[in-house]
Amino acid sequence: MDDAVINKAIEDALKEMDEKGIKGKECTPFLLAGSSLDSNIQLVFNNARLMAEVAVAYSKM
Repeated sequence: MDDAVINKAIEDALKEMDEKGIKGKECTPFLLAGSSLDSNIQLVFNNARLMAEVAVAYSKM
């Protein structure tokens, strides 16, 4: 993702949290709701795929 898009999303989320009075342990569930949750799940899948490739390459050494 483009840095400007990411920074705007962060700024918007922080502003919305402030407006809604979201603080402390409620921040993470708020920030992970919606499309960011989908992005984080895909990140986990990508990391697992990459580590599998690393493991295969390492086993061939």
